[in-house]
Amino acid sequence: MRRPSLIAIFVAGLALGVVLSVTLLGRLMRPAAPAEQFVPASHVASAPPAGSAATAKPAGLSPGAQGGGEVRIDPAMLQNLGVRTALVEPRVVTESIRTTGYVDYDQRRVSQVNARVSGWIEKLYVAYAGQPVRRGETLLEIYSPELVLTQEDYLRARRLADTHSAGEDTARRDGADLMSAAGTRLRLWGISPSELRKLAQRGTPSEMVPLESPAGGVVTESKVVEGAHVRAGDDLYTIADLSAVWVYADIYENELPKVHIGQHAEVTADALAGRRVDGIVTYIYPSVNEQTRTARVRLEFDNPGLELRPGMYVKVTLLHDSPAATLAVPTEAVLDSGVRKVVIMKLGGGRFEPREIKVGTQSEGYFQVLGGLQRGECVVTSAQFLIDSESNLNEALSAMTLMPAAGGAPALPAAPAAPAR
Repeated sequence: MRRPSLIAIFVAGLALGVVLSVTLLGRLMRPAAPAEQFVPASHVASAPPAGSAATAKPAGLSPGAQGGGEVRIDPAMLQNLGVRTALVEPRVVTESIRTTGYVDYDQRRVSQVNARVSGWIEKLYVAYAGQPVRRGETLLEIYSPELVLTQEDYLRARRLADTHSAGEDTARRDGADLMSAAGTRLRLWGISPSELRKLAQRGTPSEMVPLESPAGGVVTESKVVEGAHVRAGDDLYTIADLSAVWVYADIYENELPKVHIGQHAEVTADALAGRRVDGIVTYIYPSVNEQTRTARVRLEFDNPGLELRPGMYVKVTLLHDSPAATLAVPTEAVLDSGVRKVVIMKLGGGRFEPREIKVGTQSEGYFQVLGGLQRGECVVTSAQFLIDSESNLNEALSAMTLMPAAGGAPALPAAPAAPAR
């Protein structure tokens, strides 16, 4: 009879263990109270005295029923964590639109150099793309039979116009007219006035005539080689002045009311090493892309150091100055749960509480505060010490709201306790 008694005792113990295990597992798997249900301390009555009936309620009460939503942290822990705070103060927060764009040439500063007369390239002074040139610099020398003959006509007409024989007034007038016509033809072919003066001083035609650059900048395209034959109208060079550039950016159609001509803009790029370049909005295109629902905006930037290069991708910020200062908090003080924005308030005496706020524009490291805070209040700017990761933000806030008010429970320890087995 002894063996059945032992078996019965063993079965009863096993059943009790199963019940305890199921109960413990249920408590561990019980979901935390939603973070959205916290009640700020300012909206909750002060905690009742210790030992009263209110303090004897079980731990499973809803948020706010057993405390004011506050948490008290040991001063040693605060010192070790290096908690930083900031005051809620008025600040001018610029309303901004952030997008991406790319750098392009200022089309008003691009010059095309063409051959105005047929001939052969005898000598090149600018032979490759990327070479900087100055206005009036010689690009090449060309030999053209037409140019040689026209120079001879110019010199012959000049000699006729300079005659001083008696009764040769008609010849002088005809010579002056022919010289003017020949000079005009040479200028239309790209011969500069300085070359015409040299031709008149020299008195003999030049077989090779220089072609000068019409603008300063950088050669972006070169289509000539030494010794090649060119025809009138052939493209020779493309020269772009990069001292100012355009930036094209796309913005969503619902942002169009916030953009206007003359608006201040900034660009940053990896090549700028964190520096910002200032510019303005110069044109808003009248159409919207049907696929992306965006409109194109053209910006203009001074580029004296040639740091903004055509084809470069940049980050664009369109700024709009607010008319007056408003309350603002640093962006690192705001915790975003995806549903609401929360800050951790410093109440003094090692006490903290979460508070939901409404924010507006974000710019230059600050959020504009639309509600939930008052001037002079103190928020924690290193609130990430309260949570392990962004994924458990709601659980962390729920834990704070479920903590009893100061005096109702011991403060958080200076170091985390070892997990129970």
